[in-house]
Amino acid sequence: MTFDSDIGFPDHLRVAVVGAGPAGLGVARVLRDLAIPDVWVLERGQIGQSFRDWPEETRLLTPSFPGNVFGLTDLNAISFDSSPGWSLRSEHPSGRSYARYLEQAADMFGVNVQCGIDVLAIDHIDNGFALQTSRGELTADFVIWACGHFGAPTDAGLPGAELGRHYGTVSSWDDIEEDEVYVIGGYESGIDAAIGLAQKGKEVIVLDSGAPWLIGDKDPSRSLSPYTQQRLDTFRKCLSITLLPDADVIALEREDNGIHILASDGRSWLSDGPPVLATGFVGGTKRVSEWFDYADDGVPLLTAQDESTAMPGLFLVGPEVSHQGHLFCFIYKFRQRFAVVARAIAARMGVDTEVLEIYYDNNMFLDDLTCCDDDKCLC
Repeated sequence: MTFDSDIGFPDHLRVAVVGAGPAGLGVARVLRDLAIPDVWVLERGQIGQSFRDWPEETRLLTPSFPGNVFGLTDLNAISFDSSPGWSLRSEHPSGRSYARYLEQAADMFGVNVQCGIDVLAIDHIDNGFALQTSRGELTADFVIWACGHFGAPTDAGLPGAELGRHYGTVSSWDDIEEDEVYVIGGYESGIDAAIGLAQKGKEVIVLDSGAPWLIGDKDPSRSLSPYTQQRLDTFRKCLSITLLPDADVIALEREDNGIHILASDGRSWLSDGPPVLATGFVGGTKRVSEWFDYADDGVPLLTAQDESTAMPGLFLVGPEVSHQGHLFCFIYKFRQRFAVVARAIAARMGVDTEVLEIYYDNNMFLDDLTCCDDDKCLC
């Protein structure tokens, strides 16, 4: 059940899940299957808000396909027994469509969701946590942080970045009026922006310090996804997309006739309007960073149960989870950790976890992470 008001909402929660995206709803479903009471998902906006905020033309990178009857979970599903591919009748759904699937899943699974409540800070108290929210203080025995990346765009410290427009702030590529558009950054969001703009009849120039479109890696977390690469290869043949590698942009400066884009090697380009900044997103833990330790690369340090090493009782689910060099930044990856977190919490409550075997049988329960070195192994 979903609440948009405070009616029926308790002051104390056994488990507070922050974020009603695929990570938050997915782990809440597992906790519900364990019959743990007073589990609530707290959402600042609406269910699937980050997906609602995507550019209208953006699609999920991973394909949705209903293989459940054969024991194969849809890559974009948040549970083994649901499929956005089936419910949405779409292989690569839009953000708004995927948010509808999340709404349906929350309702079907009977997950408690409180919308319109923004968690501003977390304080550790005896036997639990105090959550400072936009609606006052709440307490909880455990907190699961399930905020994704999209709500925290970064300009990567680029001087003059205010002269550009970040990918994460674009509602539709129709909103950009210039005929020629520069895109700074050539990974997923940069190439998606380039394709979206080119489809609107724009001439697009992509600037990147490397050449992501040439990088080959078996892990799509580290290179362009097959879907993006396929789209790029297709649209470059018929649309105006120019890819400029080794273009290390170091600053934006305003000129009388446009915006000057400066590169470290002395090259520069003049843009009629604000360039699109595909400079990425910071981690969803930024708001509560004092309760996490971080590795040198900015990845949160977690225990084997995905618990903060700095604050016991605070768990992390979603795209920021990383173990042994493995990035869990796609839905089909991070959902494999839901049962790990649920089992850890249930064990401390003395709850029987036998029901979690169903998640183990459906490849959603990974405690030991190993990967072979064989080039033929797609682990």
